[in-house]
Amino acid sequence: MRVFFTNLGCKLNQAELEALARRFVAAGHTISPSLSDADLHVVNSCTVTHMAARDSRKVARRGRRLNPALKTVLTGCYVASEPTEAARLAGVDLIVANHEKERLLEHVHRAFPETRRFGSSSSQIEVPYVPLEFGNSRALVKIEDGCNMRCSFCIIPSTRGAQRSRSADEVVAEVRALDRGGFQEVVITGVQISAYRSGETRLADLVERLLAETEVPRLRLTSIAPWQFDRRLLDHFASERLCRHVHLSLQSGCTETLARMRRPYSARDFAHLTAEIRAAVPGVAITTDVIVGFPGESEREFERSVRFAEEMRFARIHAFPYSERPGTEAATLPDQIPHPVKRERMERMLAVAERSQSDFWTSQRGERVQVLWEQARNQRWLGTTDNYIRVVRPGRVASRLQEVCVGEIVDGGVLAEEIAA
Repeated sequence: MRVFFTNLGCKLNQAELEALARRFVAAGHTISPSLSDADLHVVNSCTVTHMAARDSRKVARRGRRLNPALKTVLTGCYVASEPTEAARLAGVDLIVANHEKERLLEHVHRAFPETRRFGSSSSQIEVPYVPLEFGNSRALVKIEDGCNMRCSFCIIPSTRGAQRSRSADEVVAEVRALDRGGFQEVVITGVQISAYRSGETRLADLVERLLAETEVPRLRLTSIAPWQFDRRLLDHFASERLCRHVHLSLQSGCTETLARMRRPYSARDFAHLTAEIRAAVPGVAITTDVIVGFPGESEREFERSVRFAEEMRFARIHAFPYSERPGTEAATLPDQIPHPVKRERMERMLAVAERSQSDFWTSQRGERVQVLWEQARNQRWLGTTDNYIRVVRPGRVASRLQEVCVGEIVDGGVLAEEIAA
C-alpha cells in the first residue's frame, strides 16, 4: 500500500508523523511522493489557531477529489478539539484519536482489511531508522507530550492532556538508532521539553546523556519555557555537537499582557535570561514566538511589545495574530481586538522580525560555522548552521556537514564562503 503523509502544525506533530511513517515502512508499505498516486492519506492535524483548524479540514477533504479510490485517515489535535465535526468531514474514512496516534497502523489494518497482509501490529515490527522521503538528514525525537500549564490562550492542554515524559533510556536508544541510520541532526521536541522528567532525570541531564552516550553529529533543542530554563544547559553548549540555538517563547514583550496570558514571568525576567544565555554561548541564536492582538492589548501595550522585540535582537521571530479558541479563558475575555487592528499590528511586528533576522545574519558575517546541507534546489544547496542561519551555495557539496564562513545576505539566506587554507 502506498501512503502519503501530510503534517500540519508544530515540530512535535512532525516528529510523530515521521515515527508513524517508519512504522508503515517496517510493515511493508511504501511512502508515496504524490497524493494522487497514493492508496492511503494520513493527515496529522493542528488546531492551535482557527487557520490551522481550517487548513486541517481542507487538507483532509482534498485527497478524495484528487483520487476517488483514496482512503483518508485523520488524527491530531483538530480531531481532539472537534471530534464530531472531524468525523463528519466528507472524504475522511477513519478518525484516530490523539491518544491513539501511536497505534494508528493497527487502526488502519483493522479498518481496512485489505491492508492486513502487510502486517498485523505496529508493536510487533522492528522500526527502521533510515532517512525517509521527507526526512532529509534531520530527525525529530519526541521526549514528552502534554502540558500542565494553563496559559489563557492555549488549547493544547485540552487536546494533548497532562504532561508526561518518555524514559531517558528509551530516548537514548532511539537517538543511537537514528545515528546508525545516517541522520546528521536530531531535534529534541515535545509540547514543553523543559518540563521533561524521567525519574530524577531532567532535560539538562538527558542532554548530558545524549552527548555522552550517542555519537549523532548534532543535537538541537526546540522550544523551552522561559520560566523553566535550567542553567545547567549552558555548560552543555561547550560541546560543538549541541546547536547554539535556544527558542524561548516570549508571546508578548509587555508584562501586563503576559499577566492576562497567564505567563509566569515578566518582560524584565525574559530580558535577564536572554542576556545570561548570550554571555555564556557566543553566537547563539535566540528565537521566539510573539502573539499580536491579544484581548485587551492596548496600543500602548502593543508598542511596548514591539520595542521589547526590537531590543531583544532575536535571530528569528515567529509572529502570529491571536486566534480565539473556544474552551480557553482568553476566548471569554473582554476587549477582543478587531481584525483590521490585528492585521495592521501584524505588519509592524513582521517588519521588526525581518530586520531582526537580517541584523543577526549580518552580525555573523565572517564567522566560521558548521552547516548541515539539506536539499538541492535550482542548482543551489540549502542548509542550516548550528545557530539557525539559512545558508546557500551554488554547485555541489562535498559532505552533508561542512564548516564554512558566513557570507553576504542573498535571496533565501546567506552565502556560504569557503574557509581559506
